[in-house]
Amino acid sequence: MGYISPTLAVRNMKQTIQFYRDCLGFQMGTAFPDVDNPEYADLSKDGMVIMLVPTQNVGIGAEARLGTGVNLYMQIDGDIDGYYDELKKKGIKVMVDIKDEPFGIRDFTVEDINGYKLTFNQISKTVKACMSCGMPMSKVEDFGGGNTESLYCVYCSKPDGSLKGREEVFQGMVDFMMTSQKLDRETAESAVKDRMSKMPAWSGRA
Repeated sequence: MGYISPTLAVRNMKQTIQFYRDCLGFQMGTAFPDVDNPEYADLSKDGMVIMLVPTQNVGIGAEARLGTGVNLYMQIDGDIDGYYDELKKKGIKVMVDIKDEPFGIRDFTVEDINGYKLTFNQISKTVKACMSCGMPMSKVEDFGGGNTESLYCVYCSKPDGSLKGREEVFQGMVDFMMTSQKLDRETAESAVKDRMSKMPAWSGRA
């Protein structure tokens, strides 16, 4: 499975680097040609990378409004509530307060000094995730057999709540991805194999 590293055009490279590093807790990566006169920089957090370039280098004028319609959705490690409290104490501009979403995610949104939105998220601690596919299970009907003690979701389990066979689960997930994400079969199968290989129920057997 690949990954995506967005590039943000920013007004002031040094101030933006400082914001992501000192305020949001990102780790500094590369700065080119150097940290004193950066024409490019990248910073990372929990395996996610953001790249920065000056607005003037990509033809964005001084009057252009940055960040409109851009929201980076970033799944983080560690304690999301502690991270939220830390950012609030630093005076970071919070656009949406921390909350539990109905689909099993806990998240909050901040705005950086250029106007870009960042939504930091995690699977809610009050929500279980299927050990077979990772689907959040927040309602009784989400659980296999309607049993909230089940380790598996309704899609990965038999009527009695026990886990379906690997091939049946695999095909169900492939069909779901082909339908919901409009993927061709080969791409969907590759994505599902990668996901299943990381799920506890399959222990790297996908």
